[in-house]
Amino acid sequence: MGDELVASRVPVTTPTRYVSFRAALNLRLPGEHTGDLHRTVFFYTAADNPYTLKLAGPGGLCDSTPSLGSKGVRDMADLLVVIDVIPEGAGPVWVANHYQAITDLVLGDVTDLRCTFIPRVAPVYTINQWLDTEEQIEHLVQEYLVPLTSQLPPKEREVHEKWLPTVVWP
Repeated sequence: MGDELVASRVPVTTPTRYVSFRAALNLRLPGEHTGDLHRTVFFYTAADNPYTLKLAGPGGLCDSTPSLGSKGVRDMADLLVVIDVIPEGAGPVWVANHYQAITDLVLGDVTDLRCTFIPRVAPVYTINQWLDTEEQIEHLVQEYLVPLTSQLPPKEREVHEKWLPTVVWP
């Protein structure tokens, strides 16, 4: 890897406290066809400024486990070994699939109504770059974003429910 870059730090994970957000959007298992990959940005860091992957779940940046549990979270240690982020035998490393990572980004947007005063991190046009088909968008909405509604306080729920119908394939 050279002297300038080192692997990002990977914290201890569990099925309910897992790597998510944009880092998770840059990992996929063989046979998955969502989004595009930019692994260098999240999985390698300047040696003099190390980066630690961000977690979702209880105590993480956001927590969708009250409505989704560990849905869409899987052990991706084998892939992280292949791309030289962790050594062999260092796993498991629990990581959100694309749908769960997008859901965590959406939850971060709606938390404390942040999306009402700053631009969304996960606007629909960006979601449509992370997913590749109308069926994938429908799966995201029905299996992840609609159930997320159940854990939101009333004001956040209202904002989320108004936004949901806009999440469509172009």
